[in-house]
Amino acid sequence: MYCVKCGAELTNGQKKCPLCETKVYHPDFITDGDSLFPHNDAPQTEYNRFGILFVISVLYLIALSVVTVCDLAVYEAITWSGYTVIALLVTYVIGVLPTWFKRPNPVIFVPCDFLAVLLMLGYISYRTNGGWFLKFACPVVFVLCLIITTVVTLNRYLRRGILYVIGGSIIAFGLSFVLLEYLIRITFYENVRFVWSFYPVTVLFLLGMMIIVVAVCKPLRRSLEKVFFLS
Repeated sequence: MYCVKCGAELTNGQKKCPLCETKVYHPDFITDGDSLFPHNDAPQTEYNRFGILFVISVLYLIALSVVTVCDLAVYEAITWSGYTVIALLVTYVIGVLPTWFKRPNPVIFVPCDFLAVLLMLGYISYRTNGGWFLKFACPVVFVLCLIITTVVTLNRYLRRGILYVIGGSIIAFGLSFVLLEYLIRITFYENVRFVWSFYPVTVLFLLGMMIIVVAVCKPLRRSLEKVFFLS
C-alpha cells in the first residue's frame, strides 16, 4: 500500500504517512466522508462582472472624449473623430453590450449588431457624400441581417432539422450574391450586367443541396456521423 499524496510505501496498520502525515486510505475500509485526495483550501478569487464591465465602459467613454476633444482642439470641428467615435460605439454594441446580460439572447442582439453597422455605414456615406447608402448599404445589410437572424432563431428554438437550416441558409447566402452584384452595378456602374455572381451562387447552391440530401437520407447521415465521429 502506498501514500496517495507522496507515494511512499506504507506498512499494514499505519494510519498516517510517515513522510507527509497524510491520512492513510484503504479501498476496503469505509471512510468517514473524507475525500481521498487532499482538499484545495486556497481561496477562490471571485470577479465582479458588472464592475469589470463598468470599467470597460468608462474606458470607452474616456476614449470617445479624448478623440473628440483632440479633433475640436486642432480643427475646431468634428472631422476624423467622427469615424473613430462611431467605430468605438459599434465595437461596444457588438462586443461589450451583450455581456451585461447573464444570458444574452442572440435573436435580439444579432439585429442590434447589424443596426449598429448600418448606422456606421450611414455616417460614412453622409460624411463622404457617397450617395450609396440607400441604394447599396441598406439592402445588403438588411438581407444579411435577415438570413443570419433567421438561422440563429431556428438554431435556437428548433430541436431538430439543423441540417435543413444549414443547407437552406447556405443556398440563401449564395443567392444573395446575385443581389449584391445587381446593387453594385446599378449604384456604381449604372448598368445591369451579371458577370461573377454566377460562380458563388452555383458553388453554394450545390453545397446547400448536398447538406439537405444528407439530412433527408438517414442511412447516409448515420454513416457520415460515424466517419466523422459525430455520434
